[in-house]
Amino acid sequence: MKNYFGNDKEFYFVYPLDGDCMNVYDGAEKDGALNITARVAAPAGKKIMINENEAVYRDGFYECEASLTGYRNTLFADNLTDGTQTKIVVFRIASCIGKYRLSSDDNILFLADITENKDVYKSVFENPYLAVYKKAHDLYGAKVHLNLFYEFDANAAKSFSTERKYFNLSMMTDKFKSEFIKNSDWLKLSFHARSEMPDKPYENTTFERISEDIKLVHKEIVRFAGKETLSNICTLHWGASNIVGVRALRQAGYKGLTGYFEVLPNGNPLVAYYYPADFVRHVGDRDFWFDTDEDVMYGRIDKVLNTIKLEQVVPALEEIYSNPHRAGFMSVMIHEQYFLSDYRRYIPEFEQIVLTACRWLSVHGYRGALMSETMFN
Repeated sequence: MKNYFGNDKEFYFVYPLDGDCMNVYDGAEKDGALNITARVAAPAGKKIMINENEAVYRDGFYECEASLTGYRNTLFADNLTDGTQTKIVVFRIASCIGKYRLSSDDNILFLADITENKDVYKSVFENPYLAVYKKAHDLYGAKVHLNLFYEFDANAAKSFSTERKYFNLSMMTDKFKSEFIKNSDWLKLSFHARSEMPDKPYENTTFERISEDIKLVHKEIVRFAGKETLSNICTLHWGASNIVGVRALRQAGYKGLTGYFEVLPNGNPLVAYYYPADFVRHVGDRDFWFDTDEDVMYGRIDKVLNTIKLEQVVPALEEIYSNPHRAGFMSVMIHEQYFLSDYRRYIPEFEQIVLTACRWLSVHGYRGALMSETMFN
């Protein structure tokens, strides 16, 4: 991985960094352009131009205004004193402002329930778990993304107090395919992992192994829910992968990946794929970041709702809202198993937590959106 901070060189961009995704919170919009202050590091006494405008030396760096006029923008700095140049690519993400996304990980058991009750349910939204998301959509305009396991096995069943049978996606009924397609404008499905265990299954994966698991999940989503419901965004299980795994996801059609991009007190990155801690801190302080080498966009999950109590939901969202680099697009997530009363860490307030978050976002002017609608324009 290249050194995005550039601090192994004498002449490099300090702000923004290569792949940074900018919005109105990063500058000022005027005449259809987003104007930001670009800053480069170089020794004092040089003549530095940024996109052909002369930069001013101030507080140890050279800076000047740069205009972002399109989605993809190249910023280049020329040192006219010695003839060297440095450049980066940054992105202007205009359509993310005032949008929010609701997602859930570790999903499979709701599909087992729908299959078991296929002769009883007249709609998939009679499943109590999916009914929560339908309510969030109907009341607060939420658009929902569910990341799926391929199978629920004996290892996963150990976390439940009642007996639960083996189930995999090939067993899912296709009776409700047309209903999934009808609702695919707000409800999307994608790959998460083959199964819940082991933890971090793709941290040291081979290309072939993860590709096989992706194909299993994709084949069944298309079969029972239609290609319209299959998203090009996903959150990998544990958000831990080597670069081979990310390349396999990209080849499988995933243009965007989401994660926590946090650093634990011990210094280890959390749900941040293969990026090192110092860079994870940078990505985690923004809505989106684009890896220009791998052609993959990353989205920041702002809050995992099953880690907080109902009364903490509003304060948590208010804290994120106060950070201008994360307030443009808000992403909240939860995990399926916490909805189920026989799960060892069952959260009785699951529905209230989800609806409280969506209500707060709606009241504060946010509108439901899929990441695929906001990340690439």
